[in-house]
Amino acid sequence: MKEIELRDWNHFREYVSDSFSLQLGYIFRGQADRDWKLESTLTRLTRKISENYPPKALENMQLHNFKMRIRGLRGNNPQSLDENGLWALGQHYGLSTPLLDWTQSIYIAVYFAFESSNSCESGWRTIYALNKSKLIKDHPDLQKEGVEFIEPLYDDNKRIIAQAGLFSKIPVESDLESWLLERGLGSYLTKLHIENENRLTIINDLMLMNILGTSIYPDLHGSSVTCNMLIENLSENMEQMRSFIKMVDRLKLR
Repeated sequence: MKEIELRDWNHFREYVSDSFSLQLGYIFRGQADRDWKLESTLTRLTRKISENYPPKALENMQLHNFKMRIRGLRGNNPQSLDENGLWALGQHYGLSTPLLDWTQSIYIAVYFAFESSNSCESGWRTIYALNKSKLIKDHPDLQKEGVEFIEPLYDDNKRIIAQAGLFSKIPVESDLESWLLERGLGSYLTKLHIENENRLTIINDLMLMNILGTSIYPDLHGSSVTCNMLIENLSENMEQMRSFIKMVDRLKLR
């Protein structure tokens, strides 16, 4: 598995251009801390109680409960959904699922990595690049081992289209990186780490690409996220301006 630290945003963009611009078949995922695992929300939930219940039993229970509790809530004559469609629907509404969100756009993945202003304990945020097409081509029996890539066709979630989104699904007792490494498949995965101190520059640059809350989330939530981010960026820009003015004043006194 390739793992690269990119301290500068321009360096990241150059690396992306050199490594992925002519490479089709990659999918990307952004995470807000390099120490976080590639694991689903259901994996994290079941870990707390799996000493008493097998993870697969908890997964089946979660899906059954969701099926029962959404009856009558999807309007008249809703589209029929298979198991993966139900998981994808639940993912959209906050259900803990065995799915991981991915995107076909590396810059949308960057947005998700840097969206939150919450502290990043490691000081680095991470973009995962997975060569999905080559992995599936080289290993066509992945589904027999419980690994799937899901691109929902249902109409309940406009965000899927806006985010160029899709999902991966792996056995709930594992995380994707460990699953790949244990089977000697780590070469299909690349980890790009970007220093957290680049956050303001990155967010502002993504806005110039029209990658912001209102485009990522085409709903009221997206509008709220964008408004919050604009105020936050204004605050950070003002802090930088104050630091700059202080530096200039110190130079004048010399």
